[in-house]
Amino acid sequence: MIQEENDTLFQPRLIKEDDLYGKEGYILNLMRPNVYQFHSYGSGSHVYLIIGENLNVLIDTGVITKFNSLNYLLTTEIGIKIEDINLVINTHEHFDHISANAYFHCPIAAHRWAATKIQHTDELITKGRKRGVDLSNLKINIWLEDRNIIDIGNTILKIIETPGHTSGSICIYEPFQQYMFTGDTLFKGATTNIYESGSISEYINSLQFLYTLRINSFFPSHGKFVLGEENVKNEIHSSIKNAEIELETYIYRLKSKPPEEGKPPPSLYKRDQEDL
Repeated sequence: MIQEENDTLFQPRLIKEDDLYGKEGYILNLMRPNVYQFHSYGSGSHVYLIIGENLNVLIDTGVITKFNSLNYLLTTEIGIKIEDINLVINTHEHFDHISANAYFHCPIAAHRWAATKIQHTDELITKGRKRGVDLSNLKINIWLEDRNIIDIGNTILKIIETPGHTSGSICIYEPFQQYMFTGDTLFKGATTNIYESGSISEYINSLQFLYTLRINSFFPSHGKFVLGEENVKNEIHSSIKNAEIELETYIYRLKSKPPEEGKPPPSLYKRDQEDL
């Protein structure tokens, strides 16, 4: 297993770019001592690994088509096996975060609203079959709630409910080292998409709560990470403002339509076409 220094000024660095699976695989980065990022090329979410004194925790499992790359880098570069992962935490219920869950036999955790949709194979929300991925028979063993605490020894993981992107979205916060895994809630230079079961007003509220926390770095599920407390605050503030503009624009568009065009749409489950 790679041994890393405990440096509070640690700068993330590349460990290895997958030379076996190429652009169908991951890039392995060391984000902090004992925290690894499997950076996804193209489609699929990033996957994070925290090496704990008591537990090894994987945050999301990514798309199932990239599992071989994950396994390859895990064993050859970090020096642990799939069987050494003690807990998986899904940040939400979309297929690109959960479809490789099937390869893990450890307990798998998700927010209770995400767990409900995963266990019912709610394709409208999880969007697996539309991407050619079978998500049936996935189980969630631990149903998480807001402010749950997971102590893995050298690291405390605090679950923060952040509905918006979906109703089951969470962020995972280390309150003592003050870094956060933000899933699809907070990105660098971008505002999240709001999908079925999500809500832009809930998203704004979630971001406003994140703004009250002291966060010195965040690691999202897509795109680039952000370091520095001031930079984090700026990203949250920008996302709030952009989301507020989107909501105001949407409301204005509805109000500007004739009354007969403002009627509620048909049930999502009865639509002939699905908007993604």
